[in-house]
Amino acid sequence: MANWYSSVYKGFIVAGLISFIVGIFSQGLVSLNSYIAGYSILIIAIAMMLIIIFNNILKVNEGSSTLQVLSSILMSSGPFLLILAVISMVLYLIVKYKNNIIDNRVSNGYYSFSNITALLIFIQLYIIYTNVFSDKFQNTGKIDKVTSSLIYLLGVLSSMSTAVLYIILKYYTTDGFATLQ
Repeated sequence: MANWYSSVYKGFIVAGLISFIVGIFSQGLVSLNSYIAGYSILIIAIAMMLIIIFNNILKVNEGSSTLQVLSSILMSSGPFLLILAVISMVLYLIVKYKNNIIDNRVSNGYYSFSNITALLIFIQLYIIYTNVFSDKFQNTGKIDKVTSSLIYLLGVLSSMSTAVLYIILKYYTTDGFATLQ
């Protein structure tokens, strides 16, 4: 059962990356819908990995206090929660400002920071994907501290890039005759 479950979330990661590649090489509505599908699939994959991490932590800390269990959960799942928050925010921005993006009423900086954010997410997912295959993650549900710190660093950079995306989409539409709601 565990082998089947891990194959499913690994497949979701690969499907999300393929969806991003389709989005990069297409334009307009096809590109946008590809990004939406890719981000949605990645959210499911990361949620599945978080379930494994939570389950393993609860098994290991069975007789521990609630504070110790919460501390252990935050230490182990922090990088995954950060990337999940970034992906969710980017997905929200894409869906909310879909019409402006399709009609090309966004600043050129949007496309630059969208690509930067996608690249940072790619790098994080590559690091996660290579560590998911390790025996340590399969048995304990944990990744080593150096890798976790690297994912945190990339997560902070991608969250800053996502904040810039928010500012661009919220305040810098290029159509001067659009009514703000």
